[in-house]
Order: sequence, then structure tokens, then C-alpha cells
Amino acid sequence: MLGEASGRNEKSGSLFLPEFNIVRASSPFSPEFPATTPALVAFGLKFSPGGAHLSRTMMLRELEAVLAALPVGSVTADYRAAILARNVLGKETDSTRQKSLRHLRELYALDEASPFFGLLRCLHAIDPASLPLLAVQVAWARDPLFRATTAPVLDASAGDRVATTSLVQALEARYPGHYSEVSRKAIAQHAASSWTQSGHLRGHTHKTRQPLKPTAVAVTLALFLGDIAGYHGAAVFANPWCRLLDLDTDRARSLGQAAHRAGLLTLRAVGEVVEMSFPLLAPFQAEPS
Repeated sequence: MLGEASGRNEKSGSLFLPEFNIVRASSPFSPEFPATTPALVAFGLKFSPGGAHLSRTMMLRELEAVLAALPVGSVTADYRAAILARNVLGKETDSTRQKSLRHLRELYALDEASPFFGLLRCLHAIDPASLPLLAVQVAWARDPLFRATTAPVLDASAGDRVATTSLVQALEARYPGHYSEVSRKAIAQHAASSWTQSGHLRGHTHKTRQPLKPTAVAVTLALFLGDIAGYHGAAVFANPWCRLLDLDTDRARSLGQAAHRAGLLTLRAVGEVVEMSFPLLAPFQAEPS
């Protein structure tokens, strides 16, 4: 079996995963997700059962309010004060403010020293309109419950109805007997709302699939996360975050080149030979302490 060894690329200082296990999805259209390693856990990916979707959605509106209220460079205490003391989320009680803070931390960390939130803040500052596609990539990596509902959404064709029951079934298949019927239904409903917030689904009572229109900024995050997760060379264009953005390998390569022209990353690709680096995101490439 391939090892879970990790180290540091001496030349670039970036997180380097020379050998990596990949969890094969049950559906050929669903994204694969990397197996757990200490390095990925330290980076911020979450693998254990549980997550914010047990009681909340991916909280896009709340995240947007927090980002609007605080400048880049704010410290953890600033985020806490903005939510609890300044009540930038407009919550009526201290209890709901505390819960909102807790769930936003679960999903996004709310700490710019954390790679995931630092990446999100950096790229959001470049293109605020990309926030839904940035947020879903982070929430998907950090909430296994949300991730468990992926297949019925991504496997659906444009215009197909995606029923909440299909999300319930996907959740039960991933965690058989782990959650009660009531909890499974609640998680599925929250996940359906999150997939709507991200743009994958539309509709209120009846959800239907719609294709995404990924931006260069969103694709930059997808390629960066794929690289961190051990997808190197041409495989980076087939990484799970690219699939999450509805990208096949050709479209991911094309948008990667667009991101290169925009100065968001450096890409040289000739056939299967692909060289990619992320000078703009270099502060987030170092292995977490």
C-alpha cells in the first residue's frame, strides 16, 4: 500500500506528499477524496464523522457578512468580537451568536493563520464575486457530512431534480447506522441548502441541478488544493476540487491557463508534462506547525 509519508519540498518549501492514497468514489462521476494523512489534517482537511451540517448550512450569508465587516489582516480575537460583541451577523441572542461563531469556525476556521481561511481571504479580496465557489471548496474539505452528500448532486445532469431523499441515502451509505433518521434528514436538508448557496442547485422546495460557471479565482483555489493533496502533473486537472467545480480535465486546464494569464498562478503545460506553482499563495504552502 502506498505510504502516508509527507515531507517538505526543499526547493520550494511547499507541502510535499510524494506518495498518496486516494479513496476511490463509488460513482465514476463523483470526485475522489484523498485519504487522511497527518499533513492534510494539519492543513485543515477533516475526515472524522461530524460537522456543522448537523445543525447548519455552509452559512454563506454569515461568512459574507463577517468578511465585509473585517479587513484582511484581522486576528482571531477580531472575528470573535465582531460576531459576539458587535453582532455583525444580526443574531438576536447571545446563544445564537455563540453557535454561529462555533459553526463558522468549524467550516472556515476564522483564523487567517489557518491555511484554509487565509487562502479564502486572499482570493476573496481579489474577486469577491467568487465567494460562493471559494466557500463551497473550503466547507466541502472541512465537513465530512456535507461531503457525504456529493454524489447525488454532481452525478445529476443539468435540469435533473435532486431530491433530499437522495442526499439522505448517500449519507446513510457513507455512515451506515451512525445517525438517526431525524438527524439524517436534517443533515440532508442543510446540505441541500448549501448546494443551493454554492450554485449547484436551484429552487426552494424542489431542487434542480444547474451547471456552475467557475471563475479563474475559484479554479486557482481548486488547483492549489489539488496540488497540496498530492495531485501532481496532469493529474492536478482531475483533482476532486476541480470536479466539485463541474470541470473536466480539459476545461480545468483551460481555466488554469486563464488563471496563469491573470497572474494568479504560474503554469507550464505541454501534454502530460505540467509544471505549476503558486507565488501569490506562497504563504499558505508551508507545512503547518
